[in-house]
Amino acid sequence: MNSRNINCLSLPKWVEDLLVGFGGLKGLDVIEVGDIGKTQITDCLVVYEDHYIKHRQELIDALTNGKLKTLLIFNTHAFLFDDSILKEIDLLSKSHDIHILCQGYFAEHYDNIKIHNFELEEHFISHHFNLLLSTTLQAKKKATKTFLLQVVEKDDFRKTVVRGIMDSALSNDVVTTNRKGKIATHDLQKLHADLLDFVKNEYKDNKDVVPALDGLCMAPNFTLYEKTFCEIVVETKNMGAYHFTEKTFRPISYRVPVIFLGSKRMYDVLLGYGYKFYDNNFYKHWHDKNMSLEDKVQKLLKFMQYIKDESNAQTQMIDTAENNYQIFWNQRKLNYYQNWNSIFNEICKGKNIDRVVDRVYSRCNF
Repeated sequence: MNSRNINCLSLPKWVEDLLVGFGGLKGLDVIEVGDIGKTQITDCLVVYEDHYIKHRQELIDALTNGKLKTLLIFNTHAFLFDDSILKEIDLLSKSHDIHILCQGYFAEHYDNIKIHNFELEEHFISHHFNLLLSTTLQAKKKATKTFLLQVVEKDDFRKTVVRGIMDSALSNDVVTTNRKGKIATHDLQKLHADLLDFVKNEYKDNKDVVPALDGLCMAPNFTLYEKTFCEIVVETKNMGAYHFTEKTFRPISYRVPVIFLGSKRMYDVLLGYGYKFYDNNFYKHWHDKNMSLEDKVQKLLKFMQYIKDESNAQTQMIDTAENNYQIFWNQRKLNYYQNWNSIFNEICKGKNIDRVVDRVYSRCNF
């Protein structure tokens, strides 16, 4: 049997490039839903998250009728799939080969679905040009304030945190962007787009800068990082399904100390990745399910005051930032590439699918 490519319904270009590049595939052959199993059994099919929702019944029918052997769902937004969809997939996975490539983590655990987690934001930020930006920041950094708080106040959680900090005696030692609502996000996106246009026009022959800045999602304001010691990170999602955004990985990539205001699950995942956070018994309070958010913010303020007052605390935070910097730029980059390779080793096993790495390896025999 001749080796062949994996089939897919139409995918966003960046997803196709990602799967081919990091999955070590020769390519992906685009087909229509009606072509699944039409002339022969479709060995493996990749669908994007919205196409799974749109063509859910046809895909289920193809699996149950034996027209499709392996279904691979690319799920960029973990919170897009609700529990009813995931329970249905989990039940199907008892007797069918279904994989979900998931940026982030679902709210519940499922026993049968083969779930492969990856961190796109972490990888995209780890572009070598961003390392150059980080190095430049270290040379220019002269902190005059202790804390940086960059939050768009979209929900009660973020509003409560920001209000608690900015109404406290510590507010004078906090640099904040103080943005509110959807208009603020739109304004940031416009500033980012303007920067990319400038780079494209000014540095036409440099192919590295745009993907590096694009990987940051929102270009950073380096003047804020120069004059602050640490960043208070308030992630986009703090409950249920989630994925880490540039809010978490950006300061880590800049060797900036972090106070991480995410959920216990998120905190534990980051620790599992090898990242560390200076504690001083703060996080046991922050993760206490029986404590109100208002009370947690009071514990946060005490923690912030301690960091501000104690040079030993700042020294330990610098140590954790150095650890995280090394983990980010070395260990996690290595993990990212190895993770994709192991994912597609599992998916392609026994399917006679052409993998570039295997073909090139076999040809390296002079």
